[in-house]
Amino acid sequence: MFTAKKLKNIDAGYFSVIASGGCTLTIQSKNTGHCWHILLQEYPHFRSCLIYHTHRRGTPYHEHGHEATLSGCLSQIRNHDACWLSRKSRRKLHKEVRP
Repeated sequence: MFTAKKLKNIDAGYFSVIASGGCTLTIQSKNTGHCWHILLQEYPHFRSCLIYHTHRRGTPYHEHGHEATLSGCLSQIRNHDACWLSRKSRRKLHKEVRP
């Protein structure tokens, strides 16, 4: 279960919490607008978080990966955002250079 303490530690400057329930969390990155759904699994004796991702709200999610902890999930999302924004800026620069 995601505790209130762990949910309170989510950086509100970086993420918007869309929904949260005992073992689920849906957030949106303020940098990319991408939405993320994190599902906590605790069966049978281990704890793991599945991470699902979509580029736009209202579109289907796809599986993105997994982490052992919520903080690991948030770190993976930040890394994804950095990569996505870097790639997006390179594409924009490439389009501006072309005649």
